[in-house]
Order: sequence, then C-alpha cells, then structure tokens
Amino acid sequence: TALLPSDAAFADASRPINLRKDITPSPLAVARPSDVAGAQAAVRCAAAANIQVCARAGGHSFENDSGCTDGVLIDVQELVAFSVNGAAVTFGSGHTLGQLYHKLATGHQLAVPGGSVSGVGASGLLLGCGRGMSTTIHGLFCDVMTGLEYIDEKGALRAADASTNADMFWMARGGGGNFPGIVTSFTVSAFPMPQSVHSRECVIPYTEAKLRAVLGAWSARLEQMAQPSRKLFTHVKMWGRPRQMILFAVCIDCTSAEVAWTDVQVDAILNAGPTTPAPSCSRVTRSWLQQLLIESGSAEGAIANTPSALLDRNQARRRGGRQRALHSLIHLCA
Repeated sequence: TALLPSDAAFADASRPINLRKDITPSPLAVARPSDVAGAQAAVRCAAAANIQVCARAGGHSFENDSGCTDGVLIDVQELVAFSVNGAAVTFGSGHTLGQLYHKLATGHQLAVPGGSVSGVGASGLLLGCGRGMSTTIHGLFCDVMTGLEYIDEKGALRAADASTNADMFWMARGGGGNFPGIVTSFTVSAFPMPQSVHSRECVIPYTEAKLRAVLGAWSARLEQMAQPSRKLFTHVKMWGRPRQMILFAVCIDCTSAEVAWTDVQVDAILNAGPTTPAPSCSRVTRSWLQQLLIESGSAEGAIANTPSALLDRNQARRRGGRQRALHSLIHLCA
C-alpha cells in the first residue's frame, strides 16, 4: 500500500506517537509493504527519485525521526514472520514488543531482554540497544542480536552478522535510527521465559530533603542491586504534580531469600531522610506475561488484562490517565 498526502488515510498513516507540534513529521508518502519484496520496491522507487527513506515499526521515536519529513516513510508493521530454532529466534521487523513476547511465550517459553511496553516497536528498541526488566541478568537488547537482514540503498536484500557485512552488524547493535538500511528481520538468542516476577512498588510523597535522601540511598545501592546474581530490575520515577516518587523493585524468578534481601534494600531506601509523610507500598507476584501487561498499563485500562491483548499493536500505544500525561522529571534505571 502506498499513500500520498491527498489520500484520506494519509493523516492516520503518517501520525506518530509523539504529537509534539514542533516535531510533527511531514513525509512525502507512506508505504506499507506486505512483504520484503514490497519494501525493496519502495526503496528502489525512492532511490530512483533521489528521495530519502525511513523505516518505522512502532512510531515511538522520541524526536519523530522515523516520521521521515520530506522523504518516504516505510511502515514495516506487516513484516511479522516468526520462527524459532532452539534458542535462536528470527522475527520480522514489524513486531511490537507485545507481539514478540506473546509469540516467544506461546509454545516456546522463551523471552528476550527488551522493553516492557507492549505497543513499542521491537526494531527501534533493538537497534537503539534498549533495556528491559531482565537486562541486569541477560544484558541489553542488542547484546542478544546475532544477525539481521536489511535492504540497502539500492534496494538489494542483504544479511549481516559477526562474519558477513560485520560493519553493518556492528552499527545495528546500538546505531538506532542512524542504521543505513531498512531492516526486515532480526535473529536473536532468547533465554527461558521467567516463571514468576515479584514486584514491590512504593509511592513516596517528597520534600526536597526526602527527595535527596531517597535518591542518595537508592543510588548508593545500585551497584549491588544491579549484579546479575540479584536478578533485580529497579527504577525511580519522580512526578511534579502531585509531588511524589515511585520506587519500583522487580525480582525475577527469585527465591524467598532473594526477595527478603531485596526488601532489606528497599526498606533502607524508604527510611532515608524524614520519616513523614510515610510512603505506601504494595507487593505482588505475577507471571511474566501478567507483569508485561501491568507495565503496559492494564491497571489504567490502556490495554486489556489478557495475554492475547499483547498481539494487538494498537493497545498500549498511548497510555491514558492524568498522571501519565505528565512528563517525568526523572527516570533513573539500574
């Protein structure tokens, strides 16, 4: 499918997730190929006209670079081939994280160390070397990449790995939107899917003194908490209205002793500085897919609270609610 600005569907097809007016993209056309050959044809057509092309998988680029102003936006969302050979997983570049996680879990019981919000495109996170809940255990998302296929500037389909087109493989592992090709598929090394996720979430009303004390106590423990043997993912969010911090600590496939060690660290962080007003905490143990749904906003109604909802790329795209409309002032991650 190819759309021009005169087409009725063009506005929706070109609309990004970030609706900030000063970075709203204005592509010359949007191509949505149904297969790799269609993507190659779009690249060749643009190359013949000396027009740049950009790939978009999920559309969550912070600066809307995938929107391709004055170029041809190639939306790869229909490139969703998927295959598993042992721990080696090859998937089309159109997958969202939710789609990828659901397919990995169903019948394979596998996972990868990517992000946790369902509607985000897996390609952008992988090329940008993003992280997720299991990163302290298994590394960054790009660390598990073993190969990819991409379309070059002339429209030819090429492969890259550690021994073939090694420079392109190197660029793919962290180059982000600067990768000089349209990726059509990735091959990654997966790991066994976690069976349980123990989560503790604490809301901390703050004054300046409490803020400094909590962040100081948290950062002082990060090196220990980030050790792979601890199996932890922790981050802090701070909001201006209302003035509160949210401390997350997630322990993956942890024993009771490992959970107890995590609790000791969290309690020490909470008790730093002034003791009033008191924080409020909740804890729960979930399955891997249940935790992904929570991370994607199921509690706020952004995505249905059922694993099959992860397959719908349009769920969890824009997480609603007043608090989620506020910009985070700080988002520090271990």
